[in-house]
Amino acid sequence: MAGSTIKIAETTVSSAVSSLTITGMDSTYDVYKIIYKNMQGSVNDKYPQFRLTESGTANTTSNYDYAAKKLKTYSSFQNVSQTNQNLARLTDEKLGDQAQETGNGILYIFNASNSSEYTFWTMENVNRDGGGNLMSMTGGGVLTVTSVVDGISFFIDASNIVSGTFTLYGLKK
Repeated sequence: MAGSTIKIAETTVSSAVSSLTITGMDSTYDVYKIIYKNMQGSVNDKYPQFRLTESGTANTTSNYDYAAKKLKTYSSFQNVSQTNQNLARLTDEKLGDQAQETGNGILYIFNASNSSEYTFWTMENVNRDGGGNLMSMTGGGVLTVTSVVDGISFFIDASNIVSGTFTLYGLKK
């Protein structure tokens, strides 16, 4: 991925929100990069997740497929995969409501503005649970519909996002 990154949008959560949407993907760039850091929920043991947006609205169809390798410091590694889901998980480990239980990661989004192609992503993340255990998930996925994706909506299952910084970049061609 040659070239430099151009910052498009950044949002910092300082009070509880049910979801956070960042838009700004268009035909300017072929690849977009999203960094999230210090994402934390209001309820213990809930999954951090996302949906891609079309015209600013989250796509909730059952067209998300993803696969990853889950890496843990306290247990054996595991394979994770799901098909025909209405969302994608940022990690297959749950976040909590304690100060050290935060999620951090990077997603790369491909083909977002191409209405003739599926939108793909890769992801890498690292998280920490209430016991101080480290975990990570590395993988990718696809939205199996041809559409124009303009952003991403982050949320935590049955919880609010109470903190985090979310930044969208375009990768210069």
